[in-house]
Amino acid sequence: MAEKSLEKLAKEAREYADLRIDEAKLKATRGLSTALGQTLAYLLIIVVVAIVLGLLSFALLQWLNSLVGAPWGTLIVAGVFLIVLVALWVSRGKLFRDIFVKLFIDVFYDTDSDE
Repeated sequence: MAEKSLEKLAKEAREYADLRIDEAKLKATRGLSTALGQTLAYLLIIVVVAIVLGLLSFALLQWLNSLVGAPWGTLIVAGVFLIVLVALWVSRGKLFRDIFVKLFIDVFYDTDSDE
């Protein structure tokens, strides 16, 4: 009788371990798919913003060239973009790394879990 209860306990322990492994796989899959989806959404937003900025800068370039002369308008727009690039470079850790760290923490360490 003790042998059967030990076998039953071992079987239930294996089933429990299998269920925990399956749960971990499902959580990892959900987390990765959420992270990938949000990353692709950010990438799409960045591409659209880049296109809009490109068109706006071209319009500004044409307008400045008609006002101040051909080479100076181009240099003014290039200078503005150089200043923006330097500002992004200086704050790159705060802007990009922190955004993705928060995203991955929210995804993989789900605070709304039922555990």
